Amino acid sequence: MTKRTTIEIDQDLLDRAKHALGEATTRATVEEALRRAADSTDAERGLRAAKQRRYLEDLSLRVDIAVLLSEEMWR
Repeated sequence: MTKRTTIEIDQDLLDRAKHALGEATTRATVEEALRRAADSTDAERGLRAAKQRRYLEDLSLRVDIAVLLSEEMWR
């Protein structure tokens, strides 16, 4: 699905982005920038999830589950 939108863009910034992304047109530059931003967010979410999984997997090495389940925890 495509949506036509009119926006004001800093020309110098657009030229720099075109050069950095290797795109020839404004549309291609904007689409590539949006694609990279979305992919970056997805990748960051995946990295955070992986870190959380590792933490939870290592938790048993740092915490004595038996103590947590006992009355000793509340002393």
